[in-house]
Formats: sequence, structure tokens, C-alpha cells
Amino acid sequence: MRAAVSLVNACLMPAYAGRTPPEWILRALDQGLAGVGLFGTNFPAASGSVREEIADPLRAVRPDLLIALDEEGGDVTRLDYHRGSVYPGNHALGAVDDPALTLRVNAAIARDLLAAGVNLCLAPCADVNSRPDNPIIGVRSFGDRPDVVARHTAAAVRGLQEYGVAATLKHFPGHGDTRTDSHSALPDIPRDLAALSAVELPPFAAGIAAGAKVVMTGHIRLGLLDDLPATLSRRVVTGLLREELGHEGVVMTDALEMAPIVDRWGYGGAAVAALAAGTDLVLLGATDGEELLPQIHEAVAAALRDGTLSADRLEEAAARVAALRAWADPTGRPVPGRLPVPGRTGAAKDMDADVDAVGLVAARRALLAHALPPATGRPVHTVRLAAHVNLAVGEAPWGPAAALKDLDALASALDVAHGTDAADIPLPSGGPLAVVVRDAARDPWQLATLEALRARRPDLITVEMGLGLPLPPDAPPTLLTRGAGLANATAAAELLAGRDRSGRSGRSGRPRVRGVAS
Repeated sequence: MRAAVSLVNACLMPAYAGRTPPEWILRALDQGLAGVGLFGTNFPAASGSVREEIADPLRAVRPDLLIALDEEGGDVTRLDYHRGSVYPGNHALGAVDDPALTLRVNAAIARDLLAAGVNLCLAPCADVNSRPDNPIIGVRSFGDRPDVVARHTAAAVRGLQEYGVAATLKHFPGHGDTRTDSHSALPDIPRDLAALSAVELPPFAAGIAAGAKVVMTGHIRLGLLDDLPATLSRRVVTGLLREELGHEGVVMTDALEMAPIVDRWGYGGAAVAALAAGTDLVLLGATDGEELLPQIHEAVAAALRDGTLSADRLEEAAARVAALRAWADPTGRPVPGRLPVPGRTGAAKDMDADVDAVGLVAARRALLAHALPPATGRPVHTVRLAAHVNLAVGEAPWGPAAALKDLDALASALDVAHGTDAADIPLPSGGPLAVVVRDAARDPWQLATLEALRARRPDLITVEMGLGLPLPPDAPPTLLTRGAGLANATAAAELLAGRDRSGRSGRSGRPRVRGVAS
């Protein structure tokens, strides 16, 4: 019985509630559990060291377990959930389009993960954001061109894995062409294999060629290939990913707790279907897994009896996960103190010598300023319009107000609830004013409110911290940050305050100014 439990556990990655690992997860690790997924619920405010409070107790039971979390940089972070990521995300890095910088940013992320005891990064997103109104990918993508996304996906993989953190390409076979958030409903993507090969697949092929250890399936349906979601489709997992793209590493699911999967198949049924399709590692999601593991064990036992799932398939999956654990085993591996600086050529030569500043350097280079007025040196007023965010992002803080305050350059900060009538929003009569929005192009209320506020203050600067869509030449003063992480906010605050990278006054040397160096 213990052997059977261990074989199933070797393919499972549950989560637990709270900060401290509970007894049930420690028992499951002793019974062969592959690893643990960490989510926002594991990172309460004012908590201590992730390594000491989470990783060390888990590894005391199983030293080679996988500890995984989403650390994409930019909008999606777990380690910096309560302050915002100190690294820009993929949209910013793709806009800069310097793969050496992307590699270095991801190497820095790997260093932080290793210091926290994490050895599996659920990143990078290899999705091509071919639909601007996509509610789930957006700034998480390197861009809307397959070639750009491909070269940066490969660079991100190399940066992460150079320090022994396994990279995860997601969300196979591509989540960029959808209007539906797969956390709540199943997206349908009407693409055939030829269309996928032209747009969605090149970044995954590049990441696989770069040596990505893991590919995560997306909860999306490609009706021209299979009626089942990709996560549960043998045609997609075994046929497309393994046989056609040649991925030999681990295939893992996106979180089974997402509505389009769990509502129809349940945890047990979905786990069986995913394993039968060729998946190796089943990520359950943020829901506490104590009551879920028995459901999955019962479903797998029944599937083995009726032939839905074979023992050979289960053993193959467990062997792949074991090989990944061995590769990512941090035992005896020193945490790197500093990262080597790649050969600096072209635009990369001006990167700060201090590796800890690489996130801010990258965020500065990603800024695009259009028609900004000259800096006055006066403190800046900010009005932040509330925005809808998806579950992957959560409620991490965003906006430049805190960074402006740190620069002693904040006059006032106002947060406006979604749906507020623009006429009820007080505006200062003078002084620099920044109205901060996030993916305003997808939100009629933000757009209408911004227009109404501009009618009252034509000199206001729009700070767009979401997807940076192309600006027409006659656009009003606009600053695109290409992400809402702390690094993005700090870079924006420096520019709004008229500070250069050394903290001196003046906007000289600012990066990517529309009409000057776009």
C-alpha cells in the first residue's frame, strides 16, 4: 500500500493553507510527495524568511522535493507580493528587446528563489499575446510577435536554469489568443495545427531547445485538434508537445482548482485524465490539499483497476519527476552571492554594475514617454483609477505614489474606486498631475474617467501601467511603464519627479522618449 501511495504522490504537487507547513504535508512528503506549490495564501504580510519558515521544514523531511511558485517578475510575484516585484515582467523586457538583459533579470530572479529555498519557477510565460484584449496574459507576455517571444523565452530559460532553478514554459500550447480567463471559464481557440505552428508554438520550441525542464499545459480547448482541454488531451500533450516538439522533460498541469477543470471533472477525475494524457506532474492549486489527496488516490486506484490509466504510464511520470528533482536538488549547492555580468555589447553596456539594481535598470529602459512636459521639480499629485486584475496577479500593490514619496516628490495621492463618477473626483488646481491607469484600453470606465479628468486638467500625464499599446502621434502626455511591479513604479516615479538614475534633478538621459529615441 505504501508503495502505491508513494507512486501516486510522486506525481502530485498540492498546496497548504497558511505559512507553516502542517503535519499532513510533512507526512505526505515522507510518503513520496513530489513537492509543494506556494501561493499568495502562504505569504502573509510581515512574515519572516521563506527559507527558514517554509523551505527548511519541508526539506528536513524530503531534501530533494520541488518547491514551486509563480515568480514572473512585473505583475505576477509571490516573494514580493506585499510590495511588488523588484523586476519588470515580460512585456517590459520584450519591449526593450535585449535578450542579454532578459537573461540577467531571470538569473537575478533565480538567485532570489534559491535564497528562499525555491527550486521550480512557474515561469516564463511563452504565450504570444496576439489578442490585445486578452484578460489573463497581457503584460505577462513578451509581446505579440512570435520571434520576439521566442528569443526572450529562450533567454529567460537560460537565466533561470543557469543557477539550478527549473524553468517552466507556460501555458502550452499558447494562451495568447483568447478573450476568456481560464481561471473562470474554458477558452476556445479555433486554430488548426498550421496556425499554431506559425504563432503559438515557436516560443515553446525555442524554450525547449534552450533546455527548459518543464512545460505547463493551459486549460484551453483547441476544438480543431481535440474536444478536451489541452491539459487533458493526449493529442496535445503526447502528440503535439512530446512527439512533434520533442519535449523530453516534465509536463505539468496548470492548477486543477481552476473552474473549467474542477467543476466538470473534479480533482480525482482531472488528475487521472491528465496523467493518462501524458502529463507527469499534477499541480492542484492554492486550495489546501489535505482532503484532495485522498480523492486523487481513490480516483487513480479506480483508473488502474478499470484500465483508464496504466501502471506503466504512472511509473513513467514518476520517473520523469524524479529526474527533475535530482537535477534541481539544492542540497549542498551554495546560494550565489553575485551574478556574473554577461559580455556587455550595444545597449547592455550601460547596465549598473550592482547586480541588485538590474530590475530597476531594466524597468527604466522599458519606459516610453510621449509628449511629457519639462520637469518642474515640484511634487507630483497622483490619482490612481482602480483596475480589474486576474487571479494570477492578485492584489499586489501598484502605482508610483509610494515610490514618489520615497523620492520626497509626492504632493498627494488619491485612489478612486471603480465606477466612481468622474465629476466626484477632486483634482488639484495646480502642480504636476499623474492619472494612473492599468489596461485602460480594456476598461470603458477607466477610459471615460480619464477623458473627463483630462477635460478639467488638460496638462495631466497619463501613466499606463498595463499593456502599452501603440500611441498615435497626437496622443496627450503619456508614460508607458509596461507593467505594474515595484521596479516599473520606481522607474516611472523617477521620471515624473525629474530625477535621473543617480537621483539628480533633470530628465536628461531618460530612456525611450517618443519622438527622440523610440
